Amino acid sequence: MSGRHGDAAARPDPAAAGGADRAGRRGRPARLAQVRRKPERARYDSAAVHAVLDAAPLCHVGTVRGGRPVVLPMMHGRIGDTLVLHGSVAAGLFRDMRRASPVCVTATVLDGLVLARSARNHSVNYRSVTVHGEATEVTDPDEMMIGMWALVEHIAPGRWEQVRKPPLDELRDTALWQVPIEDASVKERSGSTIDPQSDCGWPVWAGHVPADLVFGQPVPAEGLPAGIDPSGRDVVLSPAFGRGPVAGPPIRAGAPRMG
Repeated sequence: MSGRHGDAAARPDPAAAGGADRAGRRGRPARLAQVRRKPERARYDSAAVHAVLDAAPLCHVGTVRGGRPVVLPMMHGRIGDTLVLHGSVAAGLFRDMRRASPVCVTATVLDGLVLARSARNHSVNYRSVTVHGEATEVTDPDEMMIGMWALVEHIAPGRWEQVRKPPLDELRDTALWQVPIEDASVKERSGSTIDPQSDCGWPVWAGHVPADLVFGQPVPAEGLPAGIDPSGRDVVLSPAFGRGPVAGPPIRAGAPRMG
């Protein structure tokens, strides 16, 4: 990236940057993220990994603090093969990462409940992703602006062009970290129950119940200017999350390049 600031930094260039597949993730099992239990449910290709990250509203980031594991929920965005994490500069998790602690990032989408004929065979349908890597701090102002773009667009495509852009002094209180999506895997389950034939006559309903994230009616903030529709009908959320009154087709936006 260039060292431009001002308007160029406030409005990231939407030049396409899908991110070339990095070495080690062209359909081959990754080192730390390799799925060993039920490997037939695993995928390692970029498309599968990106799809789950994009469909999850938030992720969980794990590291080690004082010899003990710590896992915290965190907002995220994706720029090609780079995962962007957001938090406060004072957050303990980011202090851990300043000490070059490796991280494990996970995200899960619940697709349904599986109600079997036996207690043991109850399960869930899901899509989950695991990313292992080293998190590095984003310090360049232009790259921080692009990271903020990714975080906003992950939730509400097209909203970046509508809202006030953060000046550099606001970004001093914000920490952004990037993790290469290299050592990553997806594990998923779909379908109905897996019952032994001996249980099929048990007198209870069995099957699966689909699940979806549903958004409710928008609640307006106080002090909306005149001319702004308080119903929020113009708000667009990422349709990858689920459905609801404001979920709709995404406003197309290019993905700028980071790093």
